[in-house]
Amino acid sequence: MAITLGMPYDAARTPPVGSVRVSPVWQARRVKPRTGRANPAARPYQNATRTPSGSGDARPSIQAPDQAPDQAPDDAQGIQRLAGSRARTGSKVQQRFARLIKQVDQRKQRLRAWYDTQPAIYRELAAYRAVLETYHRTGHDLVVLFDRVYTHPSFTKAERKRLRALICEMAGDLLGEQGFDDLKPIYNRHSRSDFDAEAAFGDAVQARMMRSMMEEVFGMDFGDADVSSTEKLQAFTDAQLQAAEQQEEQARERRARRKKSAKQQAREAEREAEKTKVGKVLQEVYRKLAVALHPDLEQDPVERARKTELMQQVNVAYEGSDLLRLLELQLELEQIDPDHASEVAEDRLRHYNAILDQQVKQLDLELDDLEMPWRMELDLPPSAHLSPAQVLGRIREDCEELRQQGAALRRDLEKWQDVAQLKKWLKSPAARRQDESLEFDLFR
Repeated sequence: MAITLGMPYDAARTPPVGSVRVSPVWQARRVKPRTGRANPAARPYQNATRTPSGSGDARPSIQAPDQAPDQAPDDAQGIQRLAGSRARTGSKVQQRFARLIKQVDQRKQRLRAWYDTQPAIYRELAAYRAVLETYHRTGHDLVVLFDRVYTHPSFTKAERKRLRALICEMAGDLLGEQGFDDLKPIYNRHSRSDFDAEAAFGDAVQARMMRSMMEEVFGMDFGDADVSSTEKLQAFTDAQLQAAEQQEEQARERRARRKKSAKQQAREAEREAEKTKVGKVLQEVYRKLAVALHPDLEQDPVERARKTELMQQVNVAYEGSDLLRLLELQLELEQIDPDHASEVAEDRLRHYNAILDQQVKQLDLELDDLEMPWRMELDLPPSAHLSPAQVLGRIREDCEELRQQGAALRRDLEKWQDVAQLKKWLKSPAARRQDESLEFDLFR
């Protein structure tokens, strides 16, 4: 039997480093899971459950599909024909338009997959946390049991040493969890140390390491500032960043007040003119759709309801500068003929490309906001492919593995109420292997 008690990822808290207390080494009942991944009890999925910044609960860049995923709607097929007609032949502007159309479409599909899968992900996370809470509670009860029977006269000196190591390791891990402070006296008694003092020492060590890295890598000057803890270090760096932002804003204001040369004025005027043209192109597409879909001009109630719904989609797309969606709606209303796409003036296409290029960047930001926390939780590099289906599968696998480990831990807790059974395990090869793992971790 090998015991596993995981800890949440928490960069602000370094595990204590006392005479017996060591970093978490309680591997799963298998020393390494078949998957080769870390113990699922040490994966609380905290980073990945935050709301993406700036997005809230809305879907800012996509709209829910009306068709099943394996059925491409007619307007999507039209967009594919529109892009394809330019990709096969045509000028560089036309070919770029085709590439941007595909890039926007692919990113919107990825975003839609994430938003559609989020409810299932949050349900699985709730199930995982419930299992994890039960698992930790069982570990807590096991520590209390070990402490209660520690002085039993049947244990040898070597067996008590093993129990003491188990108590310190498990209690130390669980003290990082909320609701287990009652284990602190047990930890302090068996470690012959003080958990709070060790935690403060570990935090100070981490703060020194972080300060050194910031000085060497980012050139930050801390001067005589008190950054003796990670909390103080965070407060100092936040204040420095805020001051730097204010200085940059003041510098921008000074540059704006500075008299510009004729060339600078000409360039700014040119940029503003181009920006205005791009905005007018988007407005023109919007106005054509608004004229065709204005519900007040429709007498038939059914058709009025359809146009009202489409007009709502038009407004959402226009507010989000979603040119691809506006073009899809134009195709749906037959305002564009995809088979004669090459006839559109290149000047207009350049403006289309500017809008689509900006949309690609915005979609990339939204995808990064959704995916990066999961990459951090799953220890994946930034460039690794990640889909919501992978995340969902991973959570389910970890939850099931944790459930099995918890069931085994509960069986041991029940069995070891009999001191004779606990003594039998402490004399077993499994307990000796546990000793070896502790010693290896202590000196690595």
